[in-house]
Amino acid sequence: MDLFRKRDDDPALQQQMPLPSRYRNILGMLSIAVVVLSVFLISLGALIEVFEPEFPPNVILDQIPLSYISWFMITFGITIVVINVILAARREIARERAERMLPSDTVEIKRQALRDLRTHRNWYARSSRVNQYLWNFLTMGIIVLSGLSSLFSAYGTAVPQWLPMMSSALAALFGTIIVQFRIRDAWQLREQGRIEAEMLVAEAHLIDITDELETLKQAVALRKRAHALEMKQLNQFFVETTAANP
Repeated sequence: MDLFRKRDDDPALQQQMPLPSRYRNILGMLSIAVVVLSVFLISLGALIEVFEPEFPPNVILDQIPLSYISWFMITFGITIVVINVILAARREIARERAERMLPSDTVEIKRQALRDLRTHRNWYARSSRVNQYLWNFLTMGIIVLSGLSSLFSAYGTAVPQWLPMMSSALAALFGTIIVQFRIRDAWQLREQGRIEAEMLVAEAHLIDITDELETLKQAVALRKRAHALEMKQLNQFFVETTAANP
């Protein structure tokens, strides 16, 4: 089990990032537009009250007082400004909190080493599961199709002739896939890689964080071992493939 959970690592770093600038710009422009429109409506309402022009029938300004629209726009603009101020305050609080939560250099080196090693381990685990599912599915398919082919052949003309031919062809196809793509060997190889990567993750928990240089040396050593594991997996897979298919 990981002592450093990735989900707990990322929020501290993500809180350092403010709200995207495009959203802030949109809110700022919306606030300015609402305030300008409110001032325009107030001025227009004052001019209408002074000069009292006649409006054509079925015009909204003749049915709804312009002052109502003006006060609505003012309230809406104030609300947008308040929301913008609250978001700015929250960004500032989040930034200060993130600065307090940011780890020292040694802890960050250790965290990064753990994150990278988990990435290796998770890739081997996914590849191992895929090959495991393929092996189980294809093997079970060969068994079932072989049994169906024998059963269809036993019934003779009672079943369509293409059924035993199709089941035999599919069973042969599944067997060819297993042999040519070496599903079982790939499953075993990736599972070994997962186990070795898990051991590297366990060793990464023991990285000393008292001295920055020593922490960096231990982290680099583990990364080199992870890349050596990749090279070993590469050589084992392709060398054995070449030996099996010269």
